[in-house]
Amino acid sequence: MSIKRIKPSKQGDLDGACGFYAIVNALMSLEPELDAEELFTQTFISHLYDGDPMRFINGTKRGSIKNVLSRVIDYLHDHFTFSDGKSGLEYKFCMKMPFWRADKERNRKSMLTVLKQADFKAGVVCIIGYGYADGDGEQDYAHWSVVTKVNDDGLHLLDSGKEKKLISFDSIRVDSKQSSNVARPYNIYSEDIFVISRELT
Repeated sequence: MSIKRIKPSKQGDLDGACGFYAIVNALMSLEPELDAEELFTQTFISHLYDGDPMRFINGTKRGSIKNVLSRVIDYLHDHFTFSDGKSGLEYKFCMKMPFWRADKERNRKSMLTVLKQADFKAGVVCIIGYGYADGDGEQDYAHWSVVTKVNDDGLHLLDSGKEKKLISFDSIRVDSKQSSNVARPYNIYSEDIFVISRELT
């Protein structure tokens, strides 16, 4: 028997739970005082209402993200009151899906305009779904992550896995039908963009 060095498995190696982590990370970035374990528990419980617990293993689709995020936000509003640290005014979490409808015009410019709203300090983040394929022998995959800020360097991510913390604009495609691209390995799906914000009540 050969002796192999064992490497520990990490989130994403054995599961498809990135969508659940994206929901937790998005809400935590807007309200850091939330309890991460309680939030993750509520995220998973909310997902069970959709009737397919294997999504935790096989990956989450946008309909599940929408349903789970809505339920978690409702839970937070039912159990907590949130107030702005500077003004003291109460706020609630709001979720929008700018490209959910098929008749919404979508292109690279309109998608980047939506993502450029992301600024966690100002109370706005985006959950994005994208495919990665660099055409260089790496296995293609799909992933959910959180954009917390956008500047001239690109999209800044708060990610649960091994993703880069910064995706440059030069490496992004939008709704591309190509299976791989060395120059632009990130293919962001416009219908998989969720904007989560703090809105004063």
